[in-house]
Amino acid sequence: MKTFKFAIIGFALVSLFSACIEHEVIPPPTNKVDLNASIVGYVNGTQFELTQNVNGYNAKTEDTAVVVASPALSKVIYTSTIFSNQNAQSLSLMFGTLDYDASANTEPTLSMFNDWAMTNSGIPILFKDKATMVSQSVDGVQVTYTDNTGKVWYSRETDPGQVASFTILKQASDGTGDYSLFEATFSCKVWFVDPQTSVESSLNITNAKYRAWFKR
Repeated sequence: MKTFKFAIIGFALVSLFSACIEHEVIPPPTNKVDLNASIVGYVNGTQFELTQNVNGYNAKTEDTAVVVASPALSKVIYTSTIFSNQNAQSLSLMFGTLDYDASANTEPTLSMFNDWAMTNSGIPILFKDKATMVSQSVDGVQVTYTDNTGKVWYSRETDPGQVASFTILKQASDGTGDYSLFEATFSCKVWFVDPQTSVESSLNITNAKYRAWFKR
C-alpha cells in the first residue's frame, strides 16, 4: 500500500514538473528580400564607386504619385537613391511613368508594377525631366548627382545622345513590400546652376552601372 502511495506521489510530481517546463517556440522562417545597392562609374573621367554598407552608404526608394480623375490616367514616378549620412556624394535615379486608372485601383497592383518593369527591361530609355514625366505619360529617366561638396547636379532631357538601359534582376516580395531589383547602365551630362550668379556648370557621368531597386 505504501509503495502504491509513493508511486502516486511520484507520478504527480513528475506531471507537475513536466507542466512547468516551457517549451521553446521556434518561429517560422521569414521570407526577406535581399536588397543590395552599388554604383560605379566615371565623373569627368574620374572613377567613383558607392557601395551599400561601406562608408555609411545605404539605399532608399520612394515614389511620386500624380492622381487625376478618370478617364485620364494617373501615374507613378519611382526614385532610387544611394546615399550616406557620413558623405555628401550620392546619386538618385528617377524612372517613370507607370500609368494606371485611379478609379479602378488606389495604386498600381503588383502585376502592373512587375509588368511595367519587365516591359522596360532591356530597351533604351530616353532621359526626361521630371516635369515632362509629370505632365505627359512617357517613360523616362532623370539622374540627380550630389558631389563631395554638396552641390546638386541634374540631368536634362535636351542633352543629345543620352540613354539608359534597365535589366530586371529579380522581382520579389516580403513583409515590407514588393520590390523590383534592377541594374541600370547609363551615361549622361548633369548640370548645376549657381543660385547667386545663375552661371551653369556641367559634369559628364559615363559608363555608370547602378544596382538597386524600386518598391511598389
